[in-house]
Amino acid sequence: PGQDPHQPLSSHSLAQPPSLHHTHWCLHYLPITAHPSLPLAESSCDSVMGVGSGASWAALVLAVCVLCGEAKKSRTRDAEQDNDVDTSDYLKVGRSLNLLPRYGFLTLSIKVFPSRSNNSWLFREKTAEVFQKNSYWSSQTHRRRQVTETDHRGYDQHFLIDFCDDARDLLTAYFDNFYVEGVPEPHRVFTSSISGTTKAQHLGIHPTFLATEYSFVLVRLFRRKRQATLDGHLTLANHFKSSVGDIRIGSSESVNQFLDHYGTHVITEYEVGDIMYQVYVFGERTYGELKNNFAMSQSSQSELTRMERYFTPYFALHVGKVKLASGNPLFQDIEDQLMSVTFFRLYQSIFTIFKNQELENKLEELDGEVVLSLKLEKITKIVPKSPERHWLGEVLDNTLSLYYVTM
Repeated sequence: PGQDPHQPLSSHSLAQPPSLHHTHWCLHYLPITAHPSLPLAESSCDSVMGVGSGASWAALVLAVCVLCGEAKKSRTRDAEQDNDVDTSDYLKVGRSLNLLPRYGFLTLSIKVFPSRSNNSWLFREKTAEVFQKNSYWSSQTHRRRQVTETDHRGYDQHFLIDFCDDARDLLTAYFDNFYVEGVPEPHRVFTSSISGTTKAQHLGIHPTFLATEYSFVLVRLFRRKRQATLDGHLTLANHFKSSVGDIRIGSSESVNQFLDHYGTHVITEYEVGDIMYQVYVFGERTYGELKNNFAMSQSSQSELTRMERYFTPYFALHVGKVKLASGNPLFQDIEDQLMSVTFFRLYQSIFTIFKNQELENKLEELDGEVVLSLKLEKITKIVPKSPERHWLGEVLDNTLSLYYVTM
């Protein structure tokens, strides 16, 4: 209360930003050391973390985490800006982008799922320069650890397991590392306008199961390559300040022209890497039983073996395909070998990767990237306090709310 919702950004406020901007609480059933790479999350799903190094589930350490839980054609930007930037440079902290033209199907320009055709791209959304070139930079972290006999080169040493009550929770869980200011559920920006069939293909399950009567368990294994955070003195570019001055109070058209030119949000943080993931579909009774048993499970081998059986066709209504988010075509060879058998039924299992050293090594050698996390703050944060900023914020907030409700 009393705070300006469009408070300007500053390098001080961004020095140590909350990477996911969320509340996180964990209940551990074993004394373990907090893992530095465990991502925070905001999801209506519950999450379970298990350390997976070695050849059996006995290596898993379980924890239950309860988480609080018209766009016009864009005006051509200055020729100088376009000449300085190619598509490979669009994903940069400190640059702005417009979410409105592709609201609901941003997966077409920001890679978060494997593509059915070309997987060589990462970020195709056009971005604009809003700060003077020497006034901002990115603080980058490269996540390449020293390899040991027990380490996994690049990939996290644990699975992240999310319990999702319905399809909405499933999408919330997949995008739990994304923050879009002004959009309560970031997955809506990416998926609300794509078909159920396409969503199901991305998730590796049959479209029939994206109905409300089913529940899901999402299992992910992350490879975190690099992270960038906005830092610097953040001095506005002269052409940006001039465009702010062109905003006319009471004129929505002048705001739309500004947004067409400079966009709705500023990229303040992102992380790039890869994800291997699998979705399991459960009926209500089995899902509730599995969720409760995970909360009470211990780390004994017999207990963990008992938990693993839930991730089989005997208990799951549907076992989804194991997917690699980057879409590397060579993953097909690994996918074909991630097989298990139970009661004479053959199925893919993501957990097989830690039971076969050869497969694990092949996975580590695959190249490819997707956007793992993205933090976007409204462009009003960088506009100096003025009547123009207030009017810009009012129109932008109303527009984002309208898109959120109608898309």
